[in-house]
Amino acid sequence: MDDLIANHLTHTDRPSLNFDAYAFMPNQPKKKNTKSNWYPPWAPRFWNGMLLGDFLSLLRENRFQIHPVKYPMAAIGTGCATVNSILTRIQQLTHGKQIRSAKIDRPPIFVIGHWRSGTTLMHELLAMDDRLAFPTNFDAFIPNHFLVSRFCFYPIVKLLMPKRRPMDNMAMGVGSPQEDDFALCAYGAPTPYRRIAFPNRPSRDHLNLDLSQSSAEVQTEIRKTMERFLKTLTVQYDSQLVLKSPPHTGRLKQLAEWFPDAKFVHMSRHPYRLVPSTMRLWRLLDMLQGFQVPKYDETWLKNYIFECKNLMYSAYFDQRLEVPENRLVEINFESLVADPLEEMRHVYQQLELGEFESAKPALQDYFEKRKDHKTNPFSLDAALRSDIDSNWSEYMDVFGYQSE
Repeated sequence: MDDLIANHLTHTDRPSLNFDAYAFMPNQPKKKNTKSNWYPPWAPRFWNGMLLGDFLSLLRENRFQIHPVKYPMAAIGTGCATVNSILTRIQQLTHGKQIRSAKIDRPPIFVIGHWRSGTTLMHELLAMDDRLAFPTNFDAFIPNHFLVSRFCFYPIVKLLMPKRRPMDNMAMGVGSPQEDDFALCAYGAPTPYRRIAFPNRPSRDHLNLDLSQSSAEVQTEIRKTMERFLKTLTVQYDSQLVLKSPPHTGRLKQLAEWFPDAKFVHMSRHPYRLVPSTMRLWRLLDMLQGFQVPKYDETWLKNYIFECKNLMYSAYFDQRLEVPENRLVEINFESLVADPLEEMRHVYQQLELGEFESAKPALQDYFEKRKDHKTNPFSLDAALRSDIDSNWSEYMDVFGYQSE
């Protein structure tokens, strides 16, 4: 089973990054492991759900340093933002009071963990339970007005959406589960995904991965956008929500306070697989989603990933012991793909999510349909292996991974 599903079915101290060097990177990145599934120019981008003011603010803070080949993408983004602003005003008039008064009575379930650790897989497995609801690609990419635009825009977005994710062989659909940080990004909140828009420009948004070290203004903005999105989802689905986002890993304490009785599923994976996969992820997203052609080298990218990990897990390791056992469960990706039904049973029991047997048939069918899944090739050179051993030792110790 591990070989069939292994690359996900995918879906302290802070080191200092040289932000001046970030702005003047070598001209050519290494052409390594960047092959992807086709992601057409008309496919949705993270920025296509922003309001006009937020979109122009994003461009302005990066001095409009758009590569000429990306001008059409910027033009499409401007057009989408204009339409979004109009539709958002309509939704405020028709559903504003309902959204503001919505109560998140059923505690949300948050799937957390580093990128490429199996969070998408866990999200999809939990989303198969009919008792739970989840944000779809449609909801996450246009969160400002999906209540009023679903009828006319859903078929259009479905037509524009590619069949597979660019970074792996997983199927992709407009109704598939999607992470809520993309919605926060569309709201204009300071999430680390804003860096992707201008990968050659200095960015500090990733520092908010340890939210306890962020300013009160940033914490308030993220809280308000989270509540706004979850209330809108509650109006749409009226069910207990299951959400996932790697940046939530460093927001554990805040999410537990903002949403009393919230549940958390943390995913871990051996860094020897996780780190190269994350490097590939950022290279592809920066290339496909950004308004610039990426110019950074492998060393910068590795150091960026290591710093993000340190930020997320300095917070998570400090806060995890404060969360009651029936609200936080930690699952290894390797154990999940080796025995998915037993691991999911453990998740349901520890988090007290209700009886498991009704969800079991759908899970069995999920894995049966994906038994022929093809994984991305895996390679790890000696230098990167050594760097991982040095920088990920605490992560490996906590989650039971060994150096090889």
